[in-house]
Amino acid sequence: MAIHGANRPFHANLEAVRGIAALLVVLHHLSLNPGSLLAYVPLLQQGWLFVDLFFVLSGFVIAAVHAESPPTPEAARRFLIRRFFRLYPLHLATLLAALFIDIQSGTALLPGYGGMVAMNLTMTHAWGAVPGSILNAPSWSISTEWAAYLLFAGICLATPSTKRRLQLLGGVGLVSLASLIVWRGGSLDGDLALRLPRCLMSFALGAATWAWCRNRPPLTAARAGWWQLLIAGSMLLMLSAAGRSPQLTLLMPLLSASLISAMVRDPGSAARRLLERPVPQWLGRCSYSLYLVHMPLFRCLILATPGGWPHSPLAANLWVVMALAALFLVSGLTQTWIERPWREFGRRLANSAGRLSPARPRSA
Repeated sequence: MAIHGANRPFHANLEAVRGIAALLVVLHHLSLNPGSLLAYVPLLQQGWLFVDLFFVLSGFVIAAVHAESPPTPEAARRFLIRRFFRLYPLHLATLLAALFIDIQSGTALLPGYGGMVAMNLTMTHAWGAVPGSILNAPSWSISTEWAAYLLFAGICLATPSTKRRLQLLGGVGLVSLASLIVWRGGSLDGDLALRLPRCLMSFALGAATWAWCRNRPPLTAARAGWWQLLIAGSMLLMLSAAGRSPQLTLLMPLLSASLISAMVRDPGSAARRLLERPVPQWLGRCSYSLYLVHMPLFRCLILATPGGWPHSPLAANLWVVMALAALFLVSGLTQTWIERPWREFGRRLANSAGRLSPARPRSA
């Protein structure tokens, strides 16, 4: 069901699908190591594409909450404060963990490392200035998402019209798509040079998905369930073929948008009921921690493992099981002790900033 809050309905099934996508990204990174059963699951080899589902979902949620906000500096400031404290505290914690690992391994002594740290601290490390500048690998998407928030706030300041805002954001998305076609041959893969357009394209598509869905009636439960099953199956087919045809990766944002539109118009199918169960909901709540914590944690576990990554299949599978158990534990702790309190702090700070701002007369 959709739970209505102060600003928008909360779709519990979207929360769950974010958690499942984060877990699939984690499994993708584990599958890159030889020996475990995960290495023999072909679909996981393209699991990095689930990051694009994050971007589409982010654009959908941000548009749902803020696309109709007033075009004032106060509204933009409140928005950016809330988003900053949603992203930055855990980003900083995992960045410090990655920095510690790099100091232990000697990587921190490489030329230019200080500049990399500075870009990571300012969340500008994936804006395309240099081809490789990441301490915690998954954080590239946090950097590009922060850029999307800044762009969105600027667009909201530029015009009070929701339609015009969506058009401007759509224009950015189309330019981003064109850059991927021209310089990437239509593929979403590649170094950091074009990760920002990749994010902006999918973010804009998510906002367009919200605009398309907001005045449409719900589907029937049966039709919504079948649509979700069909789209999920199409995703699996695309993932199985994308390794041979990189241009197929461009389908991932479109399939993600289609899935989200079916999910938000789902009045209560079996798929929705399944996603609203406790385990998928826990994954959703901890999705940000799962995503940002897993790489530094796995690097620490590798350093602590005698001989590094296990060579025998049995040992590799045991290592994967233990690493996932550790990840679930640590992610639960970081969600409770870092994400949640700092997110609440950001909300209080944003609200107090709004109260302290001088009142402005409404225009006629």
